[in-house]
Amino acid sequence: MKIATKLGAEPTVVGGWPEQRQGLSAAAVRTALAGSLDRLGVDSVDLLWLHQEDRSVPIEETVDAISDFVAMGTVDRVGASNHPAWRIERARQHAINSGTCPIDALQLSTSYLRPRPGTLPPGNVHRFGVLDDEHVDLAAENDIELWAYTLLLSGAYDNRDKQFPEVFDHPGSTRRLAALHEVSAALGMSRSQVKLAWLVGRSPSIRPILGGSKIEQLDIALEGVGTTLPDEFRQRLDEAG
Repeated sequence: MKIATKLGAEPTVVGGWPEQRQGLSAAAVRTALAGSLDRLGVDSVDLLWLHQEDRSVPIEETVDAISDFVAMGTVDRVGASNHPAWRIERARQHAINSGTCPIDALQLSTSYLRPRPGTLPPGNVHRFGVLDDEHVDLAAENDIELWAYTLLLSGAYDNRDKQFPEVFDHPGSTRRLAALHEVSAALGMSRSQVKLAWLVGRSPSIRPILGGSKIEQLDIALEGVGTTLPDEFRQRLDEAG
């Protein structure tokens, strides 16, 4: 079993998030991590996520604070969620130059459908919260893990009673949904399973972060991530839209 935790986005004032949050100062990192370890009842975590970038402090300050916990064995690996690629690279270079563990995992929002340019999916308040080509290129060149959240869009791929968010309403989505429907019918799989297989089988691979309330939902998801798409179907999905 692996244990991960996040810090940096806890609200400091009721109703004040995201503007008023803990942030990633050295003091905030120490306080948040200590609280998380206490609540989890553990002495260390396998992966520590920096939840959201904090421009109020230099990223080097955050790296130095975490390096103390890495040295003590409290933190094994460091990941970042909702950060621009250039800031990740700056943090990595400072960590490498300092002789500590660099960020080696990125967590961002992505799905098979793409939002219209200049828009964010509902619920995503992070300016750099959506996976883009620079994140992918950075990950591919540096062997950084990619993790994705909100990838199934609250079940809209399979539940026809649910509408896709309005930011996905454009001709590209129409073509991608048509391709997804064709592939899922040909393979006898649900659209969400095909979407998961497509995501995990990409290069670099993207690890899905899933939430569910029923065991069967987990079983369906595991079948999806365990499926290798034939090349012809992957090409059809890649080129659609």
